Amino acid sequence: MKDKKAYWIGGTITGLLGIGLVRLLAPELDGVQGTVAVAAGYLLVIAGITIVARATGRKGSEPFITIKIERKD
Repeated sequence: MKDKKAYWIGGTITGLLGIGLVRLLAPELDGVQGTVAVAAGYLLVIAGITIVARATGRKGSEPFITIKIERKD
């Protein structure tokens, strides 16, 4: 998890910025500016979710489950 901390932090910040843009800023804007702010906010939320999803993924070379078997010779 230590090596994926940047994904978690970056994705969370990106998603929260998108939510803030849609819920706080866009209602205060009129017309085209409000529409653009809503669209940009939704895109930021989707980007944030995608970044966090990358943090949960594993490399193809990493085992899904590691089993340690002790042999008795």
